Parts: sequence; structure tokens; C-alpha cells
Amino acid sequence: MSAIDFAPLERHWNCKLTARGRKSGEPRTVTIWFALGDGKVFLTGGAKESNWVKNLRANPDAVVQIGSTRLRGRARVVDDPAEADAVRRRFVRRYLMARLSRLLGTGYTDSTAVVIEQLEATS
Repeated sequence: MSAIDFAPLERHWNCKLTARGRKSGEPRTVTIWFALGDGKVFLTGGAKESNWVKNLRANPDAVVQIGSTRLRGRARVVDDPAEADAVRRRFVRRYLMARLSRLLGTGYTDSTAVVIEQLEATS
């Protein structure tokens, strides 16, 4: 297995996340913002857990597509407040709208954080 080159992925602004539905077991795909670092993909949703977060809690196997690169990994919903805030800060650094939302106190202060780890490239 070859190492994943994350550098070209940084130019993309969103990704497609596919997870199994917690009730149906069918693949469910959403398009969302992402951040990269330490060989991981970071995601965040609203303060109230989104369906995609609930699905990942039920089945942590996930596929993330960034551009034409597909990565398979294991999702972990971040429960530690300090780690969750570190994930949110990645989004604040990466996205202007996240920065503005945080400054206004309307977002990225209590959103659910998710880390996709154990990544491998897939076709």
C-alpha cells in the first residue's frame, strides 16, 4: 500500500462522505467541508448531531472522496471537549465563513467533531 499524498487534496473545498445508514444499512452520501492534518480527515457538523454523525456512530466505516481521490477509513466522533475544539479551530483557519461564524458566536463553537483515521486509498 502506497502512502497517501494529502497535499493535492488541500485545494478542494468540500468532500463527499459516504457512511451506512444506521437503520437502512444503505450507503448515504453527503457533501461537506473538511480539513486535513496528521494523516487524518476532520469533519464537523451542527451542534445537534446530524444524521451522518449518527450513522457514523452506528457504523464507523466511512469513505471520503476529495476530488477524484477516494479514502476509506474509520470514523470517530470526538467526545473530548478540548480535542473537539481543536478540530473546530482547523475549520476556522481553513474557511472564512467558519471564522466569521465563530467570531459572531453562531457556529464552530459547539459543533460535533469527527475524525476519520486509519485511511487507505481505495478505488
